[in-house]
Amino acid sequence: MDRRDLLKGVLAGAVAGPAVGLAGAGTASAAPAQFNVLIGDVNSGKIFLFDRNKPFTDANIKWSLNPAGSGHPMEHRFRDTNGDGRILLAVTGTATSGTASIYRRSDKTKLWEATVPNYPHAIERARGTGVVVVAGRSHGSGGGSATGGSLHVFRPTNSHSGSLVKAGSPVPFHQAHGLLWDPQLERMWVTGGKRLTAYRIVTTGGTAKLVEDTDRRLDAFTRAHDLQPDYRNPGRLLVTDTYGVYAVDKATMTRSAPLHSRRLVKSYVHHSSGEQMWTGAVEGGNAFGTKYVHFNVSGVARARNGAIVYKARLDTPNYL
Repeated sequence: MDRRDLLKGVLAGAVAGPAVGLAGAGTASAAPAQFNVLIGDVNSGKIFLFDRNKPFTDANIKWSLNPAGSGHPMEHRFRDTNGDGRILLAVTGTATSGTASIYRRSDKTKLWEATVPNYPHAIERARGTGVVVVAGRSHGSGGGSATGGSLHVFRPTNSHSGSLVKAGSPVPFHQAHGLLWDPQLERMWVTGGKRLTAYRIVTTGGTAKLVEDTDRRLDAFTRAHDLQPDYRNPGRLLVTDTYGVYAVDKATMTRSAPLHSRRLVKSYVHHSSGEQMWTGAVEGGNAFGTKYVHFNVSGVARARNGAIVYKARLDTPNYL
């Protein structure tokens, strides 16, 4: 069932741009682009790095980590820092609590850890200030239909991740799910519930706070979920919700028609090569996803047997 859904996406022409669609699936003359994929496995609680062109087996694991905290690995992304080199940002959690953590990639040393009082779904670091934001949905069951959710802000006191401390009270945000720092606009994009919006990070003395840029608020989604850049078109964002995948033009703050109409997409990204990578759940199946990571243009679905893959991320520190 999940495999049959692989090529059901329907592209919208308004802001889709060139080479974004599924027309390339089946063009066997070009070798698939080579890049690494970072996946989070809900079953084992671990994060794994694989070459997307090789089977996702134990023999092909390039890097792995068992992140701090109990529960599900909900986010994992690499970022570059001046003080600690390349780091991994991670959040794990359950319906009632979660853990945010940071690791040095080279030796997997844990640099920082903090508990958050709700179900964290994303973590991001702002380049320049080094401020870290964690997005969490509300306590308990109910998913996007439940009330609550918040953004947790942490500021560094020196150039190292281990110096991060809490900065003020959590910022209410209905069912906060996705985060992305935008170095072009110097804004932190956030998704959750019906909303995509952006925040300025204001640092003065020993404080750091989020100030919403209301001109960039867009209420156009149903239980907004993942938020990623388009690495082929940095002028737009990619947002998933319960009913599909959409592009948002950052200049006009307009949302496209569904790029793909598949329901329950948990993560989606557009690689600079034109490849589209996504993970998703199946109606009636595990709510977090399946064992597959899908690559639309090459028509491949990589399985990690025994796993439930929630999100798949590119092995890159680049924000856009």
